[in-house]
Amino acid sequence: MTANSIEQLMVEVRLLPEPCLWAWEIRDPNRGGVVDSSWNAEWTAYDSAEEAYRAGRRRLSRLASGSR
Repeated sequence: MTANSIEQLMVEVRLLPEPCLWAWEIRDPNRGGVVDSSWNAEWTAYDSAEEAYRAGRRRLSRLASGSR
């Protein structure tokens, strides 16, 4: 990914229906797709939306710095 494409990515959180936990998704609004997801990629979920958002921002920062 280029620096410009990383800058356009956004973190969103969503409530999982079962169990009642939160997951983050990194989305590309221009392409309309999910780039990375805590639930789909790692089966990781969080107790609160805030906790999920912070974890998603950390992952986005790692993507921007070139590490996974």
